[in-house]
Amino acid sequence: MKRWSRICIGLTCIALSGCATRQLVATPLPESRVGVKSYAEMSYQPLATNEAKTIDFDANTSAVARFPDGLGVYAAFSIQQQPTATVLRVRTWFSSSWLPLATVLQPFVMFLDADKRMVSNVESFKSTNGSTFLDGGYKQGYFAVPGNARFFIVYSASSESDRMVLSAQTGKLWAIPNAYSGKIEVKQQLSPQ
Repeated sequence: MKRWSRICIGLTCIALSGCATRQLVATPLPESRVGVKSYAEMSYQPLATNEAKTIDFDANTSAVARFPDGLGVYAAFSIQQQPTATVLRVRTWFSSSWLPLATVLQPFVMFLDADKRMVSNVESFKSTNGSTFLDGGYKQGYFAVPGNARFFIVYSASSESDRMVLSAQTGKLWAIPNAYSGKIEVKQQLSPQ
């Protein structure tokens, strides 16, 4: 009898440990992590037209800066002037395909001129769904590149920003918490005509 009681208690503990609640909002980044005082101090890596670059952000190790939305992790790029209009495609992947446990690094984009002054700042990620065989489902958004933009910064929405809302196949809506860790991909391409 004691043996069955111990087995039942053990199985119950194992089952309940899987029900532990997760943190619904990412812990805000500390001000002490900010590494630059201005956009001019950031390191910019070149991004050629039609070149895709993947960035794996980590809340503990990625560069942090202050943006209009608040503190965020970021990656900064330089771009060449194009004779025709271009767009910046940004993809972001969810941390889990099971929506109740998913988080997302919601990307915002800031475009800068040759003097690294802000030209436009897009704090809205209007997106469509997509999927790749190896990486799974993602959200993809397009941002028009201003003609005088020579740099752009892609950065994470703060943990207090509005959440991305997804619809499950059952029709249930999920507000996915913003995270400071996640994978995104950026690609500058010619605007579709």
